[in-house]
Order: sequence, then structure tokens, then C-alpha cells
Amino acid sequence: MQANNIHQKRKPKKTTLLGTVWNILSTFIVIVAFGFILVKFVIFQQVTVVGQSMQPNYQDGQLLLIHQLDKSLERGNVVAVYEDENVAEGANYLTRFQARFFLKRIIGLPGEEIEIAGGYVIIYNDENPEGKLLVESYIPAGVIASENRRQYYLPRTRIPANEYFVLGDNRSNSSDSRRYGSFQEFAIFGKESFRFWPSNDFQVFDLPSYNFVDVPSEINLLREELKENNGDNIPEFLNN
Repeated sequence: MQANNIHQKRKPKKTTLLGTVWNILSTFIVIVAFGFILVKFVIFQQVTVVGQSMQPNYQDGQLLLIHQLDKSLERGNVVAVYEDENVAEGANYLTRFQARFFLKRIIGLPGEEIEIAGGYVIIYNDENPEGKLLVESYIPAGVIASENRRQYYLPRTRIPANEYFVLGDNRSNSSDSRRYGSFQEFAIFGKESFRFWPSNDFQVFDLPSYNFVDVPSEINLLREELKENNGDNIPEFLNN
């Protein structure tokens, strides 16, 4: 009796259309899941708007995605800043899940000088050595008027290299660089990419366009008045 040939070739399994579709679908699901993990935990961080310091442009409870890898910071960027610079200095990947952030807007850049008179910001830099008024179209007139009544004055102050001067859009209700001074670059966690919740507030971040104009005479008068009235009222961070 002849033994069966154990070396007979195995017949290849037939692949059904359903099996092919499932293989493609499962591969797609894996790629999408991996992409979501990469985006959610490596590139972006969800940040919740807390409080009123960025009103009327941002509202309490809105959710933003902050791009944490793009460090090309410009005037007008809305950024998440570590509340505690000591935490920021020793931050690792896991720190962001426990740290608290300020949401503020970059107004002054490294190496520039900044002066604030009431609700008006004056910037001194290489292009404008004599100082120009920064026109901020996103700040309502009511906020500027409120700041003028509050009579806040920040004398001409240099922003150190690798540091940024940040302010809340709601200047009368914001703890920012007017209190803490400029923030070092490492303390800026990332910048806003878009707002995604509530869904009807969805908006991709659009960098504002700025104009620099000569300081009008009435603002010069206000500046001189505030400078005289605040001679002994030096901002806290300048006393450190």
C-alpha cells in the first residue's frame, strides 16, 4: 500500500470579497486610531476656557485645541501659559495633565519695550523706536474706557530675550503680565489652533492683523497724567 505523499502542496485558501473588505476596514480603523492618539496626546492638548479674562472673544467653558509643538510665536497668538513657572521649568510629558494654565494673548515680543496707559498699549521696537500705539481691533471700546477709568499705568519696560508679554482681552478682569511680568518661552505650553466646543462656536484661529499708529495727542495727555498719578504705584513685578 502506497503511503500518502506528505509533501503534497497545500491548496491556498480562497479570499472572499467579505474578507477583503474586512481586512481593508480593520487596517483603516487601526490607522485612524493611531492618528487620533498621535494628534490627541502628542501634537494637541485640549484646554478649557476658565473665567472671564478673554471675554468677549472667548467664553467660560469653551474648549480649545492647543498646538504644543509649533513654537513660532507671533504677536496676537492666543496661548496657554503655565500658571506656575516653576512647574513649567521642570515640566515633562505628564505635567500637562495636572498643571493649570492661563489663556492669554501675546502682545509684546522679546527685546521690545512696552508701555501701557489705561486701555492703550504703546510698543517700542527697531521699526518704531519712538513708540507707536498698537491698534487692537478685537478689544471693545468699553474695555478701553474701563481701563482708562481704572487709571492703570505701566512705565516703559523692556521685555527680556526669550520672554513674551501677555494680556487678557478683558483687560479689566485679567491677571496677566501686568501683574506677573513677561513669561519665559518655556512657560508657554502652546498656541491655539481652533475652538471646537460648543459646536456652534467652532472656529479656526485667525491671527489678527495689527496697525501701529502715532500716539494721538489725547493719549499722550492721558499718559502724562497717569504717569504723574502713578509715580509711587509701581507694578508688582517691577519691584521684584
